[in-house]
Amino acid sequence: MDKHIHNALIRLAVPTRVKLVKKIAARQDWGAERIKEYQERKLQKILAYCWQNVPFYKQHWQNAGVDPLSIKTIEGLQQLPLLTKEHVRQNLEGLTTRDSAIKYSEARTGGSTGSPVVFRMTDFDEQMSWAQMYTGWIWAGYTIGAPFLVVGGESVGAGLTDKRTLKDKIMNRWATSGSNLTLERTRRLSESAHFNTVELMYGYPNAIKELGEFLEVLGKKPMRLKGIVCTAEVMRVEVRERIEQIFGVKVLDQYGLNDGGLHACESAEQDGFNLSFHRGILEILDSNDIQITSHSEPGRAIATCFTNFAMPFIRYETGDKLNWAKPSQARQTNWNKLGPIDGRTGDILNLPSGRVITMPGLTLVMRWLDGLEQYQFVQKAVDFVEVRLVFYSEAVPDEQKILTYLKSKIADEVTWSIVFDEPIKTKNGKVLIIKNELLR
Repeated sequence: MDKHIHNALIRLAVPTRVKLVKKIAARQDWGAERIKEYQERKLQKILAYCWQNVPFYKQHWQNAGVDPLSIKTIEGLQQLPLLTKEHVRQNLEGLTTRDSAIKYSEARTGGSTGSPVVFRMTDFDEQMSWAQMYTGWIWAGYTIGAPFLVVGGESVGAGLTDKRTLKDKIMNRWATSGSNLTLERTRRLSESAHFNTVELMYGYPNAIKELGEFLEVLGKKPMRLKGIVCTAEVMRVEVRERIEQIFGVKVLDQYGLNDGGLHACESAEQDGFNLSFHRGILEILDSNDIQITSHSEPGRAIATCFTNFAMPFIRYETGDKLNWAKPSQARQTNWNKLGPIDGRTGDILNLPSGRVITMPGLTLVMRWLDGLEQYQFVQKAVDFVEVRLVFYSEAVPDEQKILTYLKSKIADEVTWSIVFDEPIKTKNGKVLIIKNELLR
């Protein structure tokens, strides 16, 4: 089907998303003052709404002795107490609006920092999230309606047929596993009718690299590919370089935090992440909890989402560390930019069958373990993986059920060893979601 037909179908299927993409494009030349004025207007509205309709915030802010209605600026946000993942986990109902006119659906974060979160979001907020993401895709060469390939999106061990839904067909979306990569699976992809039609590739950087390695063995690559956008984990320099070498196109990196309303994506100049301002506000705090406003050392990322009236996240402790980029002359937008992301990363699991599993693929499985606070996979041998788990205090984990779950959802070709203990940190204090000792 022609991509222009898909464009028309998409406009019918998700009209709000398409309108928001256009609106965001029209704001690319907005400067700092106009952006700040816009965000502060939205901030005042969401604070007043939370005070009136969200029980948790009423109590949370009263306990801190703060009047949210007096806060008019981004700087004033520092008066409010932080919202932690523990708050969210323990107060799902209290953080949900009491406004019966607001309709919502339930969602879960991937847990790529090792701590999955359940939250609720409105359809408008979801469409704005997609619109911000489409904007980054467009910078990579995508046009709405063009065929694109997602390398990922499967629960590990599930969906091995790459079966497409009606929505996939409308969106012109194709998928291949970012979590169960093999040479034979790659061969089938390269021989499919759609392989040489895709114009954009989107997915996990380590998975796209491994897919590329298999394609190079086969002597194949998609001929109409215009660009690649990576997501969900930190992309190391050598991984980006290798992907660009294999596929012959630019690779753009993306940072996203759906629950907190944050999104930032590189553009063609690859000199920082253009920070979207359409869903929320980012604060970066130093060790004294003071806002950092210029390029410096990384600080704690604090998110405030002002478009999700179902379950607003106000001053949310994300668990990520970010920093503002140095000023640059080369610009796709006039928006603030983020520097290198210091956050979600990990190795890969190499299984005896030749399957390769990347970190984001595991998050799709682990986010469904109730009460899970942190997790880490440590591969000690090709057929032996230690899984380090930390549950919240009131949770009662069943080791045998967890082992059965891992075997059914990830693989039964390795021995899984459960250790109820903290993740092992690197020398500089980072937690690798996958720590493959065979690679060291």
